[in-house]
Amino acid sequence: MSTSSAESHTALPTSRGALAVEVTSLTTGYRDQVAIADVSLALEPGTFLGLLGPNGSGKSTLLKALVGLLPAWEGSIRLLGMPPQEARSRVGYMPQAEDLDWTFPATVQEVVAMGLYQRSFGFRRFRRGSDERARAALERLSVADLATRQIGELSGGQQRRVLLARALVKEPDLLLLDEPTAGLDAPSERGLLDLLRELANQGKTILASTHDITCVNERCDYALCLNRSVIAFGPPVEVITEETLDRTFDGHVLVLGRSGQQLAVAPHVQHDHARTRD
Repeated sequence: MSTSSAESHTALPTSRGALAVEVTSLTTGYRDQVAIADVSLALEPGTFLGLLGPNGSGKSTLLKALVGLLPAWEGSIRLLGMPPQEARSRVGYMPQAEDLDWTFPATVQEVVAMGLYQRSFGFRRFRRGSDERARAALERLSVADLATRQIGELSGGQQRRVLLARALVKEPDLLLLDEPTAGLDAPSERGLLDLLRELANQGKTILASTHDITCVNERCDYALCLNRSVIAFGPPVEVITEETLDRTFDGHVLVLGRSGQQLAVAPHVQHDHARTRD
């Protein structure tokens, strides 16, 4: 299941089981501006995919289309064998922190419990046991001590962990994560990546956008390099090459060397928070 050329976008699994993610020739964007074009990929359950690309490359756009926040102008999306809107109860989504209003008067536990909202006769209501499940999700991310804090009081790293707790609270089968490690210190980043790897090993499918090339190389099963269209898709050892990264990052990154799974990259374009539509 690999390809490293733009001419062959889709990597089909060999298994006959249901696909966790199936995207075919997807084109979408904002108003009349195309943000991503002719994107295709297919993933089996339990796959950890790292989505690489510079700011403005369409990473966030792809995730928003997958979760159903943006319509497909062309092509199709199926998650867990269903259209995105029908799969929402089994999908956890973590947006970029900048997409939320952190001045909203709510506690951390209330924000996490929002991941358990469900519609009933046109209204939204919490599922039974929401408080207990929200606290359990916070404990999983080691931020249970923040439960009663107002969200506006959080640091950037704390915001990321709270958003991930909100994505995890309903125990989804598929996680769509936009820059999950942004703002975390090194130990916290390693701990979060260990958790994501564990979840994938347990059968959950994870798509995480990032600027961290080394993270994708060391932790992910597959890498997708995106710059408005698919540059390469496959195992990191095949995809993360000097040629591919040069095309993906417009010449702003260089592979200095590789020894097994160890990768030397410079300059490292990690966690750039420029306010551009991604």
